[in-house]
Amino acid sequence: MIETLKSGLVNLLNKFIPEKRDQILFDSLPDFSDNSKAFYEYLQTINSDLRLVWVTSDKQLMEKLSSNGIEAYDKHSFRGFYQFFRSKFIFTTNNTYLEFKSSRQILINLWHGMPLKTMGYAEVSQNPQLPHRSHDDNYILISTSNLMKNLLSSCFHVDARKVHVTGQPRNDKIFSKEKSLENLSRLINKEHLMDKDFKDYQKIVLFTPTWRNWEGKVDGKSNHDVMNLDDYHDERFTEFMAQNKVLFLVKLHPFEEAQYSQTIEDKEDTVLITSKMLQDNLLDLYDILGAADILITDYSSIYFDFLLLDKPIIFIPTDLEEYENSRGFLLDPYNFWAPGPKALQFDDFLTELNNCIHDENYYRKERKLVNDIVNKYQDSKSSERLYNLVFGEINKKM
Repeated sequence: MIETLKSGLVNLLNKFIPEKRDQILFDSLPDFSDNSKAFYEYLQTINSDLRLVWVTSDKQLMEKLSSNGIEAYDKHSFRGFYQFFRSKFIFTTNNTYLEFKSSRQILINLWHGMPLKTMGYAEVSQNPQLPHRSHDDNYILISTSNLMKNLLSSCFHVDARKVHVTGQPRNDKIFSKEKSLENLSRLINKEHLMDKDFKDYQKIVLFTPTWRNWEGKVDGKSNHDVMNLDDYHDERFTEFMAQNKVLFLVKLHPFEEAQYSQTIEDKEDTVLITSKMLQDNLLDLYDILGAADILITDYSSIYFDFLLLDKPIIFIPTDLEEYENSRGFLLDPYNFWAPGPKALQFDDFLTELNNCIHDENYYRKERKLVNDIVNKYQDSKSSERLYNLVFGEINKKM
């Protein structure tokens, strides 16, 4: 009842407080990350006439942003809501403010990755997370291809004409390997993550699994190594990394970091990158993703983005059947849409990793086929296309 009253009050106030046509509100989950952060950084470089405002749930981060010259407010404070009321444009990665926006405001849902797994109205869950007010006239989504456009339209139950193929702003950053390496080196040195010289490594491998949450389990693999491979042998893996001069980066879901932090920290040539580390340094995963030479994942749609770099990807779908039954996929069969070698056993994994280290063309044909389907644009101009769409084509209609 109280939440309903609060919602009603916010909507009522928003009807009478006029927006400023040059003010843009940014929101993301986690705070200051993903597509919202990337597009914000793009706008900083091209247009000083726009007022760019951030809202966050983390007061400490808010203060850090402010100290770095970024206008930021507490998302849950009156001042934070007032900035929302005054903003003509809202850019978000999670549909935040959709239920509160007025008919005069334009909400751009940048989302946080293209869908491989079911979500929204396509979920097999008995309690799916369904978006509200997606029928709003001034509500738009972005996608990376016509296929993704139609999938998002279905998942969000939104008119496909409101879904625009621009590419994702966050992916503009991954094309600069030099900048990504610079960001990664700065992060490692500042956080004192390893003793070896960063330049001693010849290859960087990034492991980014998806998050699991079913039957009360945090991730479905609590009694195994972080990769959940059968017959995993830690000493052999460490020896392999050292012989091939490989730095093994691990980026887990925030809910899983505490579970594996001690295990990973004790391993040589292995570094756990936590969400807090990135946030403390005003970075996100896409600020360092371009530094990776090989990606390892299971069902995380980050590989759709990594395909843009035409680099090897190894898939370790060790619980594929359980995941299909618990979450489900929008794209089927998995073996086609996951264009890279699959490994379930540790020995197979080492073999495939060795293949990828010594042959960048390994599975290139399969990668190109899927990349051409899921990524219409394969360049670093997604932010530019989004800018032209919102502040050109759409703004002219307002």
